[in-house]
Amino acid sequence: MTQVGEISARTLPAGGRVAGAVRVEPGSVSPYGRRRIVVLIHGYANSQAAASASFQECIDNLQRLPAPANLNIPSPIFKFYWPGDTQIRMLSELSYPTEITPAVEAGHRLAEFLGTLVGPNGGPVEIHLIAHSLGNRVALEMLRAFDATNPNVIFRSISMMAAAVPVPMVSNGGDLWDTWTIVKRSQVLCSISDRVLYLAFPIGETTAREGFFPEAVGRFGNPPGAWNKNLPLSDYSHGSYWPNAATAPFLASFLELPINPPVSANSIPNRQAAPPRSTQTSTLPSRKTQGR
Repeated sequence: MTQVGEISARTLPAGGRVAGAVRVEPGSVSPYGRRRIVVLIHGYANSQAAASASFQECIDNLQRLPAPANLNIPSPIFKFYWPGDTQIRMLSELSYPTEITPAVEAGHRLAEFLGTLVGPNGGPVEIHLIAHSLGNRVALEMLRAFDATNPNVIFRSISMMAAAVPVPMVSNGGDLWDTWTIVKRSQVLCSISDRVLYLAFPIGETTAREGFFPEAVGRFGNPPGAWNKNLPLSDYSHGSYWPNAATAPFLASFLELPINPPVSANSIPNRQAAPPRSTQTSTLPSRKTQGR
């Protein structure tokens, strides 16, 4: 059975501010001394309880995969909580802009926390990231802030579902351009049927002054060539990803499980795997060093 842990940057179970540091929740398994872990990052408008339930649906779907895949899930899987919820229960121009700053702050706190991890016998720990919606902003901000020279942490993969991140921000010259180069493999799961990203996201980003009605990464998987794999799942709505059993094989393949994921009719392999992560250099190619 896969072990499940909880780490949090929340000060309250619902609402509240970003905590000064990420903590391991009471009663949770520890992330220290592990060879491989998975970190799940929820999106906007999720209380801790709601996020935990969504995460658990995803974990349950992974565990229902046929053997031997379900017997090889990296363990533990950690549910990461951050305060991206307000009283307004939809991604909208009214409240979405107020959640961008907590997403950035939570990403920085998560970078600090993951930077303290060490694997068995002082060796490295390998981390897989799975994020949804605005949780992808948290993940990319974390990677941006992470010390890439840290020899104790290797980011094996990132799976970005319904990413509420402006395409210009991850395009050449954008604030988050190439933040994921320290991750060995990246995939984007996107959908043209996602009305939240189509209608509300551009308004929210414009209100937040992060662009003028920008396109979200989670609609078409743009920019072209940025990711190792682009998976258009044209029938998915914004809330389809965590609970949908059909998502599990796509995630499992990036968790390096022995499974052949179904081939989406619109699946587009975009680029070769990122080069091996170097721990000998102090800077990353194409990464911004100012304004962090």
